[in-house]
Amino acid sequence: MPMANPIHWEATDPDVLWSPGNVSEAIPGVSTPLNWSFVGDSIELAARRGFAALGVLAPGEVTLGPRAEDRFIVAFFGRTVANIEKMRMIGDRMPGASANGIEQQLFGVVRDGVENHPSYRRWPVVAVRMPAAVAGLCARQTRARNDVVSWWRHHVLHPPADAADARALLADARQRYREAFTLGTVASMLASALFDQVRALCAGAAPDGLEQRLVTGYSGMLETGLVRDLWGLSRQALDLPTFLLRHGFHGPDEGQMASRVWREDPAPVRALADRYATLPAGSDPDESERRQAEQRAAAEAALLGALGRVRAPGARLALRLSRALIPQREIGKANYTQCLDAARLAARVLGSSLAADGRLPDPDDVFYLTVDDLLADGPAGNLRRLVDERRAVRDEYLGYELPDRWTGPPVPIPTTPAPAGDTAHPAAHDGQSVTGVPVGGGPVTGRVRVVLDPAAGDLEPGEILVCRTTDPGWVSLFHLAAGLAIDIGGQMSHGAIVARELGIPCVIGTGDGTRRLRTGDLVSLDGNTGRVDVVEVAV
Repeated sequence: MPMANPIHWEATDPDVLWSPGNVSEAIPGVSTPLNWSFVGDSIELAARRGFAALGVLAPGEVTLGPRAEDRFIVAFFGRTVANIEKMRMIGDRMPGASANGIEQQLFGVVRDGVENHPSYRRWPVVAVRMPAAVAGLCARQTRARNDVVSWWRHHVLHPPADAADARALLADARQRYREAFTLGTVASMLASALFDQVRALCAGAAPDGLEQRLVTGYSGMLETGLVRDLWGLSRQALDLPTFLLRHGFHGPDEGQMASRVWREDPAPVRALADRYATLPAGSDPDESERRQAEQRAAAEAALLGALGRVRAPGARLALRLSRALIPQREIGKANYTQCLDAARLAARVLGSSLAADGRLPDPDDVFYLTVDDLLADGPAGNLRRLVDERRAVRDEYLGYELPDRWTGPPVPIPTTPAPAGDTAHPAAHDGQSVTGVPVGGGPVTGRVRVVLDPAAGDLEPGEILVCRTTDPGWVSLFHLAAGLAIDIGGQMSHGAIVARELGIPCVIGTGDGTRRLRTGDLVSLDGNTGRVDVVEVAV
């Protein structure tokens, strides 16, 4: 990948399938050079280490391939994209999982005509390593969580004093990010495999959609803790400094290093607390958590009764493992997101230093440099010209979108507003439907609010939130919504997991819901069927 353009790879194989899909939850939008140079190789290496820890990859496969097609994750036109063929390979190699299951869970749909091709070659190794990975995961994640929180808080309260300290923090943050992502990969793959097992147990033995009620009600999930603290903030039971020391690494586009998270700009938190203050007492997140736990217990009893005595013991084991391991997916995400925020802190100190030395006109220009540029004793050359060149490339990429999925080299789609009369993405009319993957929660009727930026969104309590994708910074809006319709994702995407946990009706993987639904439309959304029916079009 040429350093002159560190945010775009070249694809050549016409048969490889790509999708921004699930990965755009973690790294939304168009990366800056600093962001991609920090996360790109780190994610690839960490993911491979995680797969190797499970035995799915051999030690010789823990490498950074030179071609886009060799990798699980690359950047095209600045946007993070997954190699679906590589992800399917993991599903084929992993006992209890499948290629189609991975594609369905992560990207929302499975292409017509594709089949699983299970490979048993790695199964003996997996049989040895996976139990050890399962047994130690919760303890390792807990230790990692405590360590990351303590480390992050120390640096937020005591920022780097100079450029040398900031470079040391940046290097430390990258190493910690890789370690957190490795554990997160293990957690994510185990969670996906367990969801597959729960769904297989339900097939033919339980009503459609029961699996959605079996993977919720996990007390103490990090995301519900965020909502609970926002609720406390809105009721003056928690002060803002304490809230920010717990959750200040979250915020709009938090997967992009150049964004300003809540610890830097708490104005969105104050606005959210004001809206939470208007919610009735019955909206207490503790009550939602209790209802979900009761729903899960009832669903477990129903499934075990339907399976009978012979199959019930194996089902109990799968359900017990699900309760323990599925929440670990969100812990891993919090850990590496917090490591990224420490890198953000270091970058801002380095940007201020370079601007003070006259090498950059603005401190935020630092995000157009790379990690290697910054970790050198002093970035060489004409930084202003380098920044101008890279900014021009990224500005061009901001004018594009990528398809939801494609094969071969990507063809970007200009985001210029379509001329009048264009029907590429017609608005839905009365009686028409937008469809996606059911996440659960049942039916709800309400007015649509299309939100493309959680910081600028003015979602009102009781509205249907329609959005492109979500990262943890969106969770604060979920509790205000009566229902969710999300363009991108699958049943084990972040948005789906959190919606189930909060008991919010949700349809995910609509593809073009943000284009077809309009703010003010009255819709009937059914999280059990995956349909959003337009009852009345906004005037």
